[in-house]
Parts: sequence; structure tokens; C-alpha cells
Amino acid sequence: MSVKKAFRKDVLQTKSLVKAGKVSATNALRASRALGLTVAFIEKGVIYEELPDGSKKAVEKVKKGTEAPFVLSKGMVLHAK
Repeated sequence: MSVKKAFRKDVLQTKSLVKAGKVSATNALRASRALGLTVAFIEKGVIYEELPDGSKKAVEKVKKGTEAPFVLSKGMVLHAK
């Protein structure tokens, strides 16, 4: 009996891309805070704005099965898990 491989051939490339994305997101967050910009993100179905001082403000609750209730614009950061 032969065993099927579960991994793709490009797994190293995928890991590199994920790592690059995380580093880029971290740098973007750091730059946004340094410039005094707010950062918007979704956590547990709620849209939050994080102010430059680190405080969070709930903006809106996301309804499942609907279109995005907001428009992404330049400078916004969206975190997805």
C-alpha cells in the first residue's frame, strides 16, 4: 500500500510568504502608530479601532453571512485569522 503525501511541493514557499506577510503587517502597524493613525481590525465578530495610545473602541458588530459592512480604504489594516 502506498501512502499519499499530504504536503504540497511548494510548502517552503508558502511558509516564506506567510512569514513575509506577518513581518509586513507588523511593520505597517508600527508605522501607523508612529504616525498617530488609528488601526481598524476585526476580533471575535466585532470591528474595533485601536487608537495611537493603545486604547480600543468597538465600532460595529459583524453579521455573519453578509457582505462586509465597511469599505476598505488606503491605510486601513485588516487582520484575518
